[in-house]
Amino acid sequence: MAILKKLQPALLAAGLIILPAALLATPLAAQTIFDTGSVYQSSWGVQGESITINSDTAQFNGIGDSGFGIGGSYNGQQGLLNFSVGVTLFFIDDEAQFSQGVQNNLTGDQSTEKSSIDAGSLYVDGGIVYPFSERLQAGVNLGWRYFDVERGISNCSDCYSESVGIDSDTYIKPFARFSFNERYSGSLAYYSYTGDRGMENSVQFSFEFRR
Repeated sequence: MAILKKLQPALLAAGLIILPAALLATPLAAQTIFDTGSVYQSSWGVQGESITINSDTAQFNGIGDSGFGIGGSYNGQQGLLNFSVGVTLFFIDDEAQFSQGVQNNLTGDQSTEKSSIDAGSLYVDGGIVYPFSERLQAGVNLGWRYFDVERGISNCSDCYSESVGIDSDTYIKPFARFSFNERYSGSLAYYSYTGDRGMENSVQFSFEFRR
């Protein structure tokens, strides 16, 4: 039952993303993908991402329960199969800041700096994508995401730092992609994290371009 409860947001998001695409489906699109199924297509993407952190995890670690991320990705597709790999830097509020005296190694100037949250991730996922029209595709991927989140003084090599309790996790990612033309496209993806490791979900907007 716990697994089903965790999957509910992903299933709902998949329905909200894929159902409108299905309503716009054309038989020509499916034929086109099978005709070009042997052709490997790749693209690079830049994205913005809104994340939601488990409220108990956020409170225990003294951080905000939401944040924003920016990043980049590489995407590959052949026929109905696709994959993505990417990196993201997150901006999360530090609600339990500490202060520490620091000294500039070049000038010798001393100052007091406050801590902040440094957060990043790497991810990889793969799955099925289906063309519902010549410009609109939707699919579902399964993936794994590495998180590295800590509290510390930025640009300080030997200052105190501490880890934040957000761990790497697996996820389900329903997504939709709209092609503006043969080179540029945009996508919307929903990440539903399946383990109780700190992250709840995230929504990612991506602008992608083919070489």
